[in-house]
Amino acid sequence: MTDPAPETDAERFLRLAHREQRGRLTAYLGAAPGVGKTYRMLQDAGRRQVEGTDVVVGIAETHGRSDTAQLLEPLEALPRHVVLHQGHSLEEFDIDAALARNPDLILVDELAHSNAPGCRHPKRWQDVEELLDAGIDVATTVNIQHIESLNDVVAGFTHVRVRETVPDRVLDEAELIVVDLPPDALIERLEAGKVYLPDTAGRALSNFFTPNKLAALRELALRFAARSVDRRLSDQLQTSGEKGHFVSGERLLVAVSAGKGGAQVVRHAKRMADIYYAPWTAVVIESGSARAVRGAQRDQLADNLALAASLGASLMTIAADDVGPALIQQARELRATQIVIGKSRRSRWFEWRHGSIAQDVIRHAKGIAVQVVPLEEGDEKPPRSDNVYSQRDNVIAFLGVAATVALIHLILPWIAFGAIDLLLLLPVIAASTLIRTRAGLWASVWAALSYNFFFIEPLHTFAIKSPADVVTFVVLALVASVIGALAGKVRRQAETSAGVARLNASLARFAGLMGGISDKDETARVACKEIGMLLDVEAVIVSLEEDQIVVRGNDKSVRLDIVDEAAARWTLERGEPTGRDTGTLNASDWQFHPLKTSLGTMGALGIARASQQRVIRPDDATLLASLVDQTALAHERLVLEAQARQVGTLRERDRLRGALLGSIAHDLRTPLTAVIAAAEAIPAEGSFAEEVRIARTESRRLQRFLNDLLEASRIEHGTIEPKWESIELADIITAVLHDLRQDRPGARVVTRIDPDCPFVSSDPLLLRHILINLIDNALKFSPAGSPVEVELVARADTTLYRILDRSPGLPADSQVLFDRFERLEGSDRVGGSGLGLWIAKNFTEAVGGTITAGNREGGGAIFEVALPVVVARGMASHA
Repeated sequence: MTDPAPETDAERFLRLAHREQRGRLTAYLGAAPGVGKTYRMLQDAGRRQVEGTDVVVGIAETHGRSDTAQLLEPLEALPRHVVLHQGHSLEEFDIDAALARNPDLILVDELAHSNAPGCRHPKRWQDVEELLDAGIDVATTVNIQHIESLNDVVAGFTHVRVRETVPDRVLDEAELIVVDLPPDALIERLEAGKVYLPDTAGRALSNFFTPNKLAALRELALRFAARSVDRRLSDQLQTSGEKGHFVSGERLLVAVSAGKGGAQVVRHAKRMADIYYAPWTAVVIESGSARAVRGAQRDQLADNLALAASLGASLMTIAADDVGPALIQQARELRATQIVIGKSRRSRWFEWRHGSIAQDVIRHAKGIAVQVVPLEEGDEKPPRSDNVYSQRDNVIAFLGVAATVALIHLILPWIAFGAIDLLLLLPVIAASTLIRTRAGLWASVWAALSYNFFFIEPLHTFAIKSPADVVTFVVLALVASVIGALAGKVRRQAETSAGVARLNASLARFAGLMGGISDKDETARVACKEIGMLLDVEAVIVSLEEDQIVVRGNDKSVRLDIVDEAAARWTLERGEPTGRDTGTLNASDWQFHPLKTSLGTMGALGIARASQQRVIRPDDATLLASLVDQTALAHERLVLEAQARQVGTLRERDRLRGALLGSIAHDLRTPLTAVIAAAEAIPAEGSFAEEVRIARTESRRLQRFLNDLLEASRIEHGTIEPKWESIELADIITAVLHDLRQDRPGARVVTRIDPDCPFVSSDPLLLRHILINLIDNALKFSPAGSPVEVELVARADTTLYRILDRSPGLPADSQVLFDRFERLEGSDRVGGSGLGLWIAKNFTEAVGGTITAGNREGGGAIFEVALPVVVARGMASHA
């Protein structure tokens, strides 16, 4: 992770545009049931309905409260979706009916509710996210104990573990409205039977609804709302581009373990990240002990990582031999300011034998704060998969030492007695290097005992009489243990390095293969084949073509069923992972990941595993992310290559067209000049006077059209070089009107010139061409007899030419009219080459000005040319 680069104006605009397209979520947050969240939500909804908002009740629970039911009566309520489950009819929120109704605001009560089996989403908050993506505003209710990151905190003092939780990210952009009620008032409501039935109320008063617990829940709700307000303020400042110092520079790194306490550490890190408004990364260190974790522990690690991802953490998997140094190194690379790590309550004997990762991190994390989360017994150090490997190591070590002792007895007549202890180090080194450190340590024990039993007097006993033999025995035991540990460490480091090298080689090979293919089907086939081999899965790539799911990349003709196609379509349309082992459409056998790039979603990668295990193992999550990114980039490259070929073709076509038009204009200019001269020489009298007038007018219009073609050729070749002169802008208008009266003798042009306009330095020919095109355009499209107004307005640093007409007006995107060959179709605006406004725009930019267009009040169009006031040197000295 690197420091986020400052957002550009375009990026802020895109964020704002995305937010405007998405519906707005209003969450009524309470400290406990019964504070009046639903009541307040219905009150606000009724007020908004009176104000004209289209409000619909998707689902709201009254819990038998008459005052709440009265607020529901004036509101439109959608019928509920009936689901049959185990012989019972369950009523759930009907999301399809809500999407079809498409109101301005929909009320969806109890955000943390779990839907019945058979619904589209397992959780109601997922229904709400789909409504927000559809652009529908949603109002909902939630209690503080249902927020995922606070689950452990609430369970710690209420002794009640809430199973239905809502990810914090769902509420990140929500407008929180805290519905607060003092604990004493809430207890009074409970005793009066306004929250639960009498039997249930009695149990609640003695368990959950105590003054201390309610006060603690109330404090949590207020703190969470305060953090939400601070986060929204910082986000608004970032989006608007205003400067502010509301966001701290904290970065968190959390170490995720395979124990159940790993989830507790993740939630603690999420709370810390919310407090500091800091980015945070969840890291798994793949050490030797971690690689030995299998079965349920491996699944628990995957659940912990999934929890971290759902809470907004970035995920990383690091292969290393020592967990503590690897965490510190990764924290320094990420420039993390805090490390969050869990620590179990262990005995001193246990820590002396196995060490403490938390202590190692604290000891060496100079300049980095360490947050230690206390865990239950056994959660800090993942247990071994079973005892089979320990017994096997012992047996192998014993057999290796026994074989070495037998070999020594055979060669004893040919070797010196002092070489025996050196020979007994061989099985220690072999066991540590070829098997594991534990086997080497067992071998060192057996080697020392064998040396004592077989080679130290008295033989075949464990007694030692000579002090020298005692020293030899102790030294042998220590050297064997140290060599075994070092050899095992070298072996683990070699395995880690080999694993990283294989991973890098696989990624490099994959990137190389993907970079050399220029066919879409072949790219999909190679990607699926390589991903299948690297992850041991079945892989396909799906795309949406003509509203149909197209499957590529698999030679086995994979067919997706209805559920699989629904999951694939969801990923393609929304850019979110779906399918097996995800929170959306997990009934699918496939897991789909979007191939996202800057151009959009290029498709989706589908992976499946035949067994009932997880589709992706935790240690493969980082590899999968890299493969998905490279596959997406490969497909993006194909699109860019196709676009580049199209652009090259269009550029060559435009070049040829420009050359052809320029050549035609040059060739026609000479004979057209002769035609105009001949037409001007013919007297406009007698019976052919009208024909002569038409010949003169049309020949001059054709000459102006050819001039436009020549000017377009100059623009395309970049040969426009303004000739700066000291001019009076009012004289330009006079010259333009003189030229236009020859072409349109009956045209009416009204001028309004500011007498304070200064002399400026500009190109008079370019300015005349700009105004001729704009005024001629206005005359052409104005109703007969309607005058065109030309204004010259002086301001402090600019001078404005304004051309106003009473035409039918311009489209909403009026700037498109300044494109080359662009004409307004389907209206009264007819004729013209479509080059006039394009030429005017380029000439205006050549003299340092800007041109805009729009509609004027009362009907008609207005074109405005803004020119910088660059006062001529002569006039400046005169002044």
